[in-house]
Amino acid sequence: MAKQLDSQLQATSQLYLKINAQVMLLKNINISAGLVNGARGVVVRIEKGVPVVRFKNNREYLCKHEKWIIKTASGGTITRRQVPLKLAWAFSIHKSQGLTLDCVEMSLSKVFEAGQAYVALSRAKSLDSLRILDFDPKQVWANAQVLQYYKLFRRRLHDSTMIPLGAKNIKREKSNDPKTIALAKLKKSLMDKPLVSIS
Repeated sequence: MAKQLDSQLQATSQLYLKINAQVMLLKNINISAGLVNGARGVVVRIEKGVPVVRFKNNREYLCKHEKWIIKTASGGTITRRQVPLKLAWAFSIHKSQGLTLDCVEMSLSKVFEAGQAYVALSRAKSLDSLRILDFDPKQVWANAQVLQYYKLFRRRLHDSTMIPLGAKNIKREKSNDPKTIALAKLKKSLMDKPLVSIS
């Protein structure tokens, strides 16, 4: 049963922590306070055998044991009680989705999905806070269906009947119409941007 729990839960049966360990929260505790699954922090002290974590939003939280319940194939349930943390010195690209990281060191040598490299690279706040260990341009590609969708979208946009761009081409009676001007500007901005194909 322990193996089944380990395979289905991120909360491990044993957790070893120390002061200054970087950790990640594994459960939504208080959404309005930012204590959500994936929130990162640092263990600042241990109180009565329980870690106190200072999260990136500067909130401290005494991480009490939480309960996880999974159903078995036979219809029963298995329960694990554990501190809802895991070490977060490193984590997968998938787990990093939605995070903004102050400092990132990453390996892109084993990217296996379209767009995955983009997800990894866009986690860093700036280029100065990003270090790539092994960059291989062959590991960076976009989904072919997504590229095709945007090509079709741009073609339809180009072929659509909109008022020609530029103040000289907009008829005088339409020049003050905010919708007309906004549509013309939108079309111009979309057409000016190149459709980037990563290969």
